[in-house]
Amino acid sequence: MDEDLSPAVMRKTIHLGTKLPSFESAADSVAETLEIELTTKRVERLTKRIGRERVAERELSVAEWEALPLLKKLAAPAGVKAPAVVCISYDGGRMQRCDLPEEAKSHWCETKVGALLELEPNPHDSDPCSEVPDKFLNLAKMEELSREIKRSVPKGSKFQKADAAVGAACDPESSAPPSPAGEPADHGSGSSQPGTTSASQLPVAAAESHDVVAEARGEVVAEPPVVLGRDVVASLADSERFGTLLAAAAWGLGFAAALLKAFVADGQAANWGIWKREFKHLGFVPILDFIHALTYVFGSAMAGRSREEGGPVYVRWITWVWQGEVTRVIAELAARAVELGAPPADAAETDPRQIVADALTYLSNQQSRMNYPAYRRMGLPITSSHIESTIKQVNQRVKGSEKFWTGPGGEALLQLRGDQLSDTVPMDPFWIRRAERANGTRSYEREDRIAA
Repeated sequence: MDEDLSPAVMRKTIHLGTKLPSFESAADSVAETLEIELTTKRVERLTKRIGRERVAERELSVAEWEALPLLKKLAAPAGVKAPAVVCISYDGGRMQRCDLPEEAKSHWCETKVGALLELEPNPHDSDPCSEVPDKFLNLAKMEELSREIKRSVPKGSKFQKADAAVGAACDPESSAPPSPAGEPADHGSGSSQPGTTSASQLPVAAAESHDVVAEARGEVVAEPPVVLGRDVVASLADSERFGTLLAAAAWGLGFAAALLKAFVADGQAANWGIWKREFKHLGFVPILDFIHALTYVFGSAMAGRSREEGGPVYVRWITWVWQGEVTRVIAELAARAVELGAPPADAAETDPRQIVADALTYLSNQQSRMNYPAYRRMGLPITSSHIESTIKQVNQRVKGSEKFWTGPGGEALLQLRGDQLSDTVPMDPFWIRRAERANGTRSYEREDRIAA
């Protein structure tokens, strides 16, 4: 029913249906810019159909990659020039599903998003930024950052702006508390209590209303890695399958044959499962997102301590982490865990004993991915800023309190959105292939309704 549209109109309609916040907005834009009246439902059906075609192409490409012998997987595809420096970063976004089982506690589910980056080579003979940036010593900002990411900073640790200078005045090697810059009012914890919703679960834009995380992940060093190109993979697949999609896409871009390769993510086990299965054997350097490490360091430094006591401990610990001496932090955390005692089985997440125990486990498990001075010398990123901004761009289309998707519909839009955000512009050759395949007929497939 859509073949009465010219290829140019169809292409522009898909572009608008993928880019704009809703199919209704896309239909309005088609009418305004192309002077063609298409119903919202027709724009929706057309966009889903093209998205499913792209998913089918993707699955075929992945199957072909999986069938390759190992030696071919270690090289760039024929005709593809391998980049010099690459980085893969992965995390999850959110969308609402209308086809989940009745026993599901929420309509919200996780989307998987990966950013495949080509970086400009920028090696250094020595660490180009050996001193911790001042913004990471601003206690007020770090308290806010930790709450936004972890929602588990203990009560009594609230900093006001007047206290921000305290961190900068702390000697990293000293345990003596600084002179207080003023007694802040006690506003309570603000951290999540059992049964509340975490930032990653919030169904509306309130979860993204603060830009403190983006600010912290901004230019961490004076000369941050320059991104030459970005491709995006997005899907509803589980983490194991998504790792396969990511690996196949990386191979297609020649990443396997790059001279220097990095994989950046937070500490979730699923992330490092993907790295271990798909990228470790290719020599991808594993890098833990520095900002996530910082939140554990801040929370555990403040756990059970006043701000005057916890401030210098945090500064000392984050300086060690920045300088690649995380083993010193682990040693002091272990001593602190003994001092506080083991958390009981029913300990709250905000219990100082639980916070310290969690941080000790986290840093112990992640220490092999925290050699930040070496990563800076190699010119590699140490935060997941690029994937965070990419997820925000994906969420702008698929996430919303009034947007509900079926699995097939959501997968189709995620594929198209990833294509749209990719610098290699995969939709251009798709339209050429589609025109070559056209034979004047189309198969009809029943489509489940989705609302967007």
